[in-house]
Amino acid sequence: MKPFKHRIARFGAVGIASTAVHAAILTTLKIGLQIGTGPANLVGFLAAFGVSMYGQQRFTFNDRLQGQRINTFGLTILFLINASAALLLGHLAKAAWVVLLPILPAVINYLLLYMFSGSPLFRGR
Repeated sequence: MKPFKHRIARFGAVGIASTAVHAAILTTLKIGLQIGTGPANLVGFLAAFGVSMYGQQRFTFNDRLQGQRINTFGLTILFLINASAALLLGHLAKAAWVVLLPILPAVINYLLLYMFSGSPLFRGR
């Protein structure tokens, strides 16, 4: 595999792991503890966001960051947009659509990446 393909594979693996964390927490809180969908989705998202940020910084972009941290302002904006969307979508979701809630942050982030970079794919250096 070429480096680009490795990066895409690592990005996808971290995304799948964070989505699984989101789904597990959402399911546990909603079904196991009978917490409302909005708060359960928000808590699941918060945990998944942490997994995603750590994983992407550690495994996907470590070579590009070279020990630097991800831009705090950008990270804060991304977090606020996603947390707001998680809470809002959790409240608006019908029972049949709850299964899609862990996937929606990936869709939102892909759209944000496309809007701000002009390209839906990773750019080379």
